[in-house]
Amino acid sequence: MKNNYVLLFFLCAAIASCRKPVADTSPLIGTQAAANRAALSASVIFTNALPSSDNGSYYDPWVITVGGFYYYCGSDGGRLWITKSATLQDILLQPKTYIFTPPPGTGYSAELWAPELHYRSGRWYVYFAADDGNNANHRMFVLEGGSNANDPLDGGYVYKARLSAATDRWAIDGSPFDFNGQQYFIWSGWEGTTNVSQYIYIARMSNPYTISGERVEISRPDHAWEQVGTPTVNEGPTALISGNTVNIIYSASGSWTNDYCLGRLTCTNGNLMSKSSWTKASSPAFSRFGNVYGPGHASFVKSPDNIQWWIVYHAANSDGSGWNRRVMAQQFSWDGNIPYFGYPIEKGIPIPAPSIGPNYAMPIANGVYRIKSKVTGQCVDVPDGAPTPGLQIQQWTDNGHAAQKWNFTSLGNGYYKITCVASGLNLDNAGGLLTAGNILIQWTDNQNIAQHWRVQDMGNGYFKLINRRSLLALNVPYSNQTPGTKLEQWFENQYDAELWQIIP
Repeated sequence: MKNNYVLLFFLCAAIASCRKPVADTSPLIGTQAAANRAALSASVIFTNALPSSDNGSYYDPWVITVGGFYYYCGSDGGRLWITKSATLQDILLQPKTYIFTPPPGTGYSAELWAPELHYRSGRWYVYFAADDGNNANHRMFVLEGGSNANDPLDGGYVYKARLSAATDRWAIDGSPFDFNGQQYFIWSGWEGTTNVSQYIYIARMSNPYTISGERVEISRPDHAWEQVGTPTVNEGPTALISGNTVNIIYSASGSWTNDYCLGRLTCTNGNLMSKSSWTKASSPAFSRFGNVYGPGHASFVKSPDNIQWWIVYHAANSDGSGWNRRVMAQQFSWDGNIPYFGYPIEKGIPIPAPSIGPNYAMPIANGVYRIKSKVTGQCVDVPDGAPTPGLQIQQWTDNGHAAQKWNFTSLGNGYYKITCVASGLNLDNAGGLLTAGNILIQWTDNQNIAQHWRVQDMGNGYFKLINRRSLLALNVPYSNQTPGTKLEQWFENQYDAELWQIIP
């Protein structure tokens, strides 16, 4: 059974599908729009899935940023390739540079899967799974490339080694990482010699192309949300490290099902080689929503300005399409040292591209503004300007009162603190809840991320305000035109009820 949060999550999704757009009643036009726009810079808008040059199926996306460019390392099953792009959203439109075609008759001649590109110990390496034409013989292998840290395409790639632990079993989806001066390798494998279930394993490495010692199991599919499909699956592990906390984001359930999803393991004591050191989140970290089915096998990059965090993942092209998949991308946030991905933003929803400078990540200059709804023409308002912590935020007729004036203060990390001038209290996601429909209140400044807001410039003088804790948007419920309507947070969508003018 899914836990209550997951059930509530999908109930809210069902409600969202019933909400209807309402015609815009208060557009800014002409020179007035130019005068009132508060944005410093606006990112390009794109929609998922990411376009590709051949409109083909893409899977197991591995993306890194190097020297101001994005690099995608992929496979067509028989060859490995890399693309290079100045923008994340266009990365699959760029020409492919084929870096490796295996010779026939080897243990790595067929079914090349999930390549990952890493710069380690002064050289570039590509880690991939392959076999001899028999899936039962899948193992991990590594290519070695050039030494130019700023360009993974400077120099060719040659076969370097097979990576095997002391217990040599079926293995795919390998990924290396370093922690506290030690090199590690994580992958998905079988416990025995038959395909019963896929577990996540970890082992130490003595160099970028050698596993040293025995493997240790750190995860197996033991929750219901990990057990959809047969055989049961944990795969695609990737490390996300923050301080002394190591998070491993992995894929769970059958990749051919709609319920393929991401899970999270976390270790905080530094003893990575002990299964007891790892805590598994009890619910999925990222799972199907709306028209996004089977989201999984993710990689993680920052925006070109090093401010925003982005998750790049694959999802099924449609309900039930299984391995016919495309690549998608969206922002995520951190709650302390734990990543929070929210929910998949549905295909076709406008998204600002990764920011290329602070004025893109934080497009509003510090100052006092009114926040005016596109759909109702009313302003975000503290009732009577009362300085009462916990008072619910409403919309009200634009009247110029201090209760409708909000001081935006950039936190320098892509988020703002938004403080009511009349009350001196902050716009807050009540209780820091993750659920759509949760109320918004004013509260004493407490440094909690429930009081942090991302400002997304959606173009034409309108913005979305996204709560850092929930990754949900400031919304007028059902586009209600009634003054005094209490405001909420809701899933990002294409409706005007989430669009706001930010007016000096």
